[in-house]
Amino acid sequence: MGGANRIRAVFLPPMAWQPERDAFRPDESPDPFEIYQQMSEQGIDSVLIDPGPRPWNPFAGRATLLEALDPLRALRVLLTERRADIIVCVFEGGSLPLVLMRRLSAFRVPIVLWDLGLTEAWKLRERVLDVVVPRVDGIFVLSASQKPYIGKRWGRLGGIEVIGQHVDTRFFAPALPAPDGPVLSIGEDVGRDFETFLAAVDGIPADFLIKTRLVRSDRVLPSRVSVMRERLDYLGLRDLYAKSRFVVIPLHAVPNASGVSSILEASSVGRALIVSDADSIRDFVVPGETCLSVPCGDAGALRAAIQRLIDEPETCAKLGANGRRFMQENFSNAVFANRIAELLKSYSRRPL
Repeated sequence: MGGANRIRAVFLPPMAWQPERDAFRPDESPDPFEIYQQMSEQGIDSVLIDPGPRPWNPFAGRATLLEALDPLRALRVLLTERRADIIVCVFEGGSLPLVLMRRLSAFRVPIVLWDLGLTEAWKLRERVLDVVVPRVDGIFVLSASQKPYIGKRWGRLGGIEVIGQHVDTRFFAPALPAPDGPVLSIGEDVGRDFETFLAAVDGIPADFLIKTRLVRSDRVLPSRVSVMRERLDYLGLRDLYAKSRFVVIPLHAVPNASGVSSILEASSVGRALIVSDADSIRDFVVPGETCLSVPCGDAGALRAAIQRLIDEPETCAKLGANGRRFMQENFSNAVFANRIAELLKSYSRRPL
């Protein structure tokens, strides 16, 4: 597709994405270009504008909510991207200065949010969401459960679309079974419930590994449980999944889609999953087919599910194979690119 029929979509990430693109080497990490190349084939030209460094961005290096506020980036968009067809703010921070200033600057380009931090634990984020959620032109949420949450909390019922999440199923390729490997639990966001996991595994005669910095270093651990706190590159992360017997994602019942990346990555590698039945991750699993599901906070049910997969390697194999297929069919980069391209066309001021 060419010329006047193309859409210019400007993406504003909450942190610098260009360094990862510059450092990309095939087969060493997920492909950061594939989705945008796929969208280009559908007539969408993607422009990336990272938040700036210090001293131009006074919030650089701080929490991503703050870093994304970058006032000079917002001014640049308002002044130089007036001919864009849509502005896509990844998370809510980058949209705040735009929605506050666009009326004064007569900026008529639609502004949409791609994912947002639905948390009630940080008052500053709550205040930012109170401003931007009613004012942006569209919101692309990760899971269906987030639509009624937004409607109840802010009274917004329209312009909310479920976009899901994506995973590079070529990089996170299937691995051979590892029946002698540890049972892995993984995650860094506050939606993880490692206390329930630790209570569940206490006394089970198997090896367990938790990849997180959330478990305190002075926490007394059950026997045969270890914690990995060091950072891993993508090759190390993929290897960690591959060497695990199966993967457990214990979750609190939070509105954020906590655990989604780990679910997609582990399933793509072909590992069976046990997940807590949080509303926000139900779009990404099929209980009994791609995972075993247990109630949030129920250590007894989690213990029984873990023991079952230890005792039933054939169930592990079946869940892992089904999960891999489910990822390819629903959340691969190519499938996701089609979804976001269609949403950008529908919310653009110049739909194709």
